[in-house]
Parts: sequence; structure tokens; C-alpha cells
Amino acid sequence: MSHIIRINREGVSNEALESCSVVPAEAVLSGEAIEKGALHLTEGKVTIGTWECTPYAEILAYPNMTEYTTVLSGRVAITDADGTVQEFGPGDNYVLKSGFEGRFEVLETLRKIYVLIED
Repeated sequence: MSHIIRINREGVSNEALESCSVVPAEAVLSGEAIEKGALHLTEGKVTIGTWECTPYAEILAYPNMTEYTTVLSGRVAITDADGTVQEFGPGDNYVLKSGFEGRFEVLETLRKIYVLIED
């Protein structure tokens, strides 16, 4: 068994992205989150995957985890609790530190590779 997981430029490892539902309906502010995803690794407190979603907005909170993301395609705007808005597009990376709460808005269908680290 190999200890190497290849993830290609589209964010796919062994299989295509499949329909999923990680956005809680009660958090959605506008739009409709039509999602696809793939898990590449879940081990201990770390989860690595690819996620794709159509435009929508939600209130997002990470009280007990940190997320590192690389945007593969699309655009997202993230608004911190202090009102600071940052946009990210293809090739950009961001970290949402544990304790983050704010607005997460997919502006153009977004595909990202993410790493979630539980506290």
C-alpha cells in the first residue's frame, strides 16, 4: 500500500467528485448550495478533501477547527466578524483560524482543496 495520495490539478485523486451536502440549510443566507466533494484522507484530527459548490452565501463558524484552502477555480468572498472582506480566486490560498465566524459567499462556482485540523 502506497503512502502517497496524488491529487491532480482538478482536485481529484482516485475518483470523480460525488454529490454531497455539508452546508447546513439553516446557515444559508442566499442562493442554493449544490455541492460535490471527495475525501482524500481522514486521519485523527485531520481531514483533506476537495469541495465544489455553486454560488450561495452562508454564515460559517469554525469554533474548534482550522481550515487551510487552495482555490482551484471560481471565486469566494469571506467576511470576518470585524467586517473585513477578502476575495480569493484560482491559485489563492487562505487559512480560517479556529474561532472564525463570518460570511462565506461563493461568487462563482468554487472548487477547492481543503485541509481541516480539529483543535
